Formats: sequence, structure tokens, C-alpha cells
Amino acid sequence: MNAFSEVNNMIEQMIFRLMDEQTNEDNHKNWCDKELSKTESSKDDKTDKIKELSADISKLAGTIQELMEEIEDAQIMIAKINGFMKEATEIRKTGKKENALAIKDAEDAQSAVADATSVLETFYKESGMIEKEPYELMQDPVKLPENPKTWESSYTGVADPKNAKTGIISILKAVASDFARMEADTRAQEETDQKAYDEEMSSSEIEKSRRAKENEMKSLEKKRMTEKMEQLKKTKKHVSAELEAVNQYLKDLEPACVEGDSTYEDRKKARQKEIDALKQAQGILQDALKEKPKESMLNQLEKPAGFLQSH
Repeated sequence: MNAFSEVNNMIEQMIFRLMDEQTNEDNHKNWCDKELSKTESSKDDKTDKIKELSADISKLAGTIQELMEEIEDAQIMIAKINGFMKEATEIRKTGKKENALAIKDAEDAQSAVADATSVLETFYKESGMIEKEPYELMQDPVKLPENPKTWESSYTGVADPKNAKTGIISILKAVASDFARMEADTRAQEETDQKAYDEEMSSSEIEKSRRAKENEMKSLEKKRMTEKMEQLKKTKKHVSAELEAVNQYLKDLEPACVEGDSTYEDRKKARQKEIDALKQAQGILQDALKEKPKESMLNQLEKPAGFLQSH
């Protein structure tokens, strides 16, 4: 009877041990499933994050490149405006100087013509070829000798000084009029040129200021985006390091959770079959104890121990 109990206890211990092994493997399987699921999810999240960061960095790089081109265009335009203003200023200085000389020449010419005309008019009035003005006749009379020699023959000039075509005074007055007109035209031209120059300078300054402000704003935007892109690159580097660690952890999990000669399901099924067989054997033994008389059981137990062990 003690030998049968010992065998029954042995079967019970084997069943308990197998069930304990299954429980431990179930726990291990649950832990592996949780770790693998969590790690795979982390891997997917970090992979998606890296893709998102790469797309953002690429987009920022494109925007920065566009800003750099726009900044360069603005700088080129500012340089062109400066060049135009410098050239226009030089042209204006030259034009102003030339107009001033032309006006001075016209004024000097008018003054010379007026002096010449005054001399000739005085002469011709004294000679009688030009009639004096009423106010000129009110001067004191000139005392002459009774028989001046010059009265022996009268003086006649070369030509009528006031003749419209050939008279010297008429010609001088026409010349004076031409110089006066030249002076007036030059002054008008100078005023027009200065006004156009002032308008061009004002327009150029406005455009230059606009371009400079645009350049400043785009430079600040470029700086901000460059800093943002550098931050994204750092974040990407950090996430890439984390992804590398996750991949390494997945690799480390393989020996304990993935690799092996058999799968969890196969081992569980084999272990359950062994438990079922042990329980079946245990049942047969228990049924045999109930059916056989005590004497037969005692005779069976008196058989050599080797028989029980082999059975």
C-alpha cells in the first residue's frame, strides 16, 4: 500500500511540476508579448517620428533656400538702386554745372550787348542819326563857335542804326533777345531737370527702403527657420539614438522570446499531453486499487522493487 501511495505521490509531483512549468512559461510568455508589443509600438512611433522630422527638415531647407534667393535678389536690387542714384547724381551735378555756365554766359553776353548798344545809341543820338528822347533834349545847350569847321559838310552814318535788317542797334537788340531767351530756356531746363532728379531720388529712396526692410525681415525669418531646423536635426538625432536602442532591445529579446527549437504553443501542447497522460495513469492506478482484493494487492506489492520501477 505504501508503494502505491509513493507512485501516486510521484505522479502528483510530476503533474504539479509540469503545471508550475507551464505557469512560469505563461508568465514569461505574457511578459515577452508585452515587451515585444511595447517595443514594436515604440519602434513604429519613433520610425514615424523620424520620417515626420525628416519631412519637416526638408521643407524648412527648401523654404530657407527660397529666402536666401529672395534676400540675394533684394541685395542685388539695392545695389542697382544705389548705382542708379550715384550715376543720376553725377549726371545731375554735370548738368547743373553746364546749365550754370550757360546761364552765366548768357548773362555776360546780354550785359556786353547792352553796354555796346548803349555806346552806339549814345553816339548815334549825338550824331543825329537817332532821334533823342524828349527827356534827353532838356539838357543844357552846347556852346559852339560861330563858324565851326565841321559845319562845312554834314556827317552821314554808314547805315540807319535802327534798320530792322541792317541796323547795328537792331541786330544787337536781336542778339540780346536771343541770349535772354537762351537764359530763360536754360533756367527752365534746369528747373525741369532738378524736379525730375528730385522725383527719381525720392522714388529710388522709397524703393530702396522697401527692399532693405524686405531684406531685413527675410533675414530674420531665415535665421528663425535655420534655428528651428537645427533644433529639429538635434531632435531627429536623439530619436534616432532611441530607435537604435529599441532595435537593440528587440534583438536582445529574441533569444528569450523568439528563438528556440519549438514554439510556445508546441511546448504547451506537449506539456498538456504529458499532464493528461499522467492523470490518466493516476486514474488507472486508483481504479486498480479499488477493484483488486487486499490479498492480491499485498501479493502484488511483495514483488521485487524492480518490477514496480519498470512499470
